[in-house]
Parts: sequence; C-alpha cells; structure tokens
Amino acid sequence: MNHDNRQSLNCTQRIQRIGISLWVYLILQVAAGFLTSLPLLFGWHVNTTVFMAAAVFCGLPALALALVLTGTPLTGLSTLGHRTLPTLLRAVPMTFFWSIGFSLLWALLGTSSQQLPAVFSTADKIGMFFIIGVIGPVIEELFFRGFAYNCLKGYSPVFAAVISSLAFSFLHMNFTQGIPVFFMALVFCWAYEQTGSLWVPILLHVINNSMALLVGWFPLLIILLLVLAVLGLVVTILMVPAIRQAWHQLMEKRALFRCVWKAPLFWLVGVAFVGFSLYMVVAR
Repeated sequence: MNHDNRQSLNCTQRIQRIGISLWVYLILQVAAGFLTSLPLLFGWHVNTTVFMAAAVFCGLPALALALVLTGTPLTGLSTLGHRTLPTLLRAVPMTFFWSIGFSLLWALLGTSSQQLPAVFSTADKIGMFFIIGVIGPVIEELFFRGFAYNCLKGYSPVFAAVISSLAFSFLHMNFTQGIPVFFMALVFCWAYEQTGSLWVPILLHVINNSMALLVGWFPLLIILLLVLAVLGLVVTILMVPAIRQAWHQLMEKRALFRCVWKAPLFWLVGVAFVGFSLYMVVAR
C-alpha cells in the first residue's frame, strides 16, 4: 500500500482493519490449537512447548496482514529511545501493580486466573520460557503497540492507547486476564510514547511474562513481585495528575469513539470477548 493510500484511510477504516487483523489473529490461534491437539485423538503425546509455540506464532501472519491493509510503519525499532531508564523505573512497578493487584482481587473473589500448562522437564521449562517469556511478548508488542497504536496515534495518542489496549485485552478472551492486561497495555503505550522506542514496551512485556513463569517455578519470587506492586501503587498515585490530564485529552477527542461504533469488525471482537468470558464464569 503506497503512502497516498495510507493517508486516505480514515479513523473508522483504520479501526475496522484493526478488527479484521484481530479476527485473523484469533482464528489462527483457534486453528493452531485444534491442529496441534489432533494427535491426542490417537493417543499420541503433544509437547506443551509445541502447543504454545503454535498459538504464539499466529501473530506473525496477522501482523503482516495488518501492515499490508494499513501501511502502518513499525516505528521505534531502530532506537533504544530517550528517557528510557527513568521510564522503566516507573513502568516496571506500575506493570506489576496491575498484574499482582488483580491477581489478589481475583483470589479474594474466588476467581482464579488462567493457569499455565504444567511442565516437568528442564527442556520443557526452557522452551516455555523462550516462547512465552520472550517470543510471545515480541510478537504481541509488534502487533498491538507497533501496529495498532501507531495506526491510530495520528488522531490522538490517548485514544490510540485505549483502542490498542482494548484490542490486546480482547485477544485474551477471558475477564481474569483481559481486564488487568488492559491497564498493563496502557502502561506499555505510555512507555512507548515517553521513549519513542518499541523495545521499551517489549522489555516490559518480557519482564512481566518471564516473572509470571518464574514465580510458578520459584515461589519465593512472589515477595519481589509484591514489593514491586507496592512501589507501583505509589508511582501510580504520584502520576494521578498526568492520568487526569490524559483523561481530559481523551474527553476532548471523545467524538473519535463514533468511529469504533462504525467499525463492527472491531467491536464484535469485544462482544465475543464478553460472551466467552461470561460463558467461562458460568461454566466454572
């Protein structure tokens, strides 16, 4: 798609194409899960790492389609950014504040978050760490921050952050993961905007996923996560003025949300997210 065609896309068309790409992402994940599970019908063993890798790598064709449909450039890959360390010192604790905070909330409500598949061998643990802790975050950040956020940023960075974070939330297809990752995604967008480097949200995502895996294998690490979560609460409180300012900026651009309503392929993913999440709650 040439530069002129990119410029001709309006807000509704961009959100619609984000929706198309997100549907492709979801459908490919379902197809990958089905195909990798077929050997179980014959009593054959399916390696956990292979199953997870199939789901993770589905993001690549979806990303390629998204970039072709919109011509959105993946900016921020050629730089480590500016104000990177100060941004990370705030973003890392805030990420764990939302992650740990919601985990504690779900525990109080008697609703457990989705558990990772059990792995036993060292090789499986290394493979899962590489797939979930590294490759998955890279692909997801390229899609949701590199593509979806940049696709809409020209209209309003705050609006782009909300829509791309909703898309990231929808991908998880359950409330217990989808709600906290929405707020975590907002932190990732903020870090991306602050530094101008896509490597910063990638690093934040890698840290989050890696720690989620490691704490399952080394339970004492939960102490570190709790400390980070408390620090994240403090940082979030200190950033209330900036959050309030971002909210006012979003309200000034609230007319843009009409574009979402005119892009059914996007909000229907949200309907599917709510429906599937409610089904999981009722079926539990």
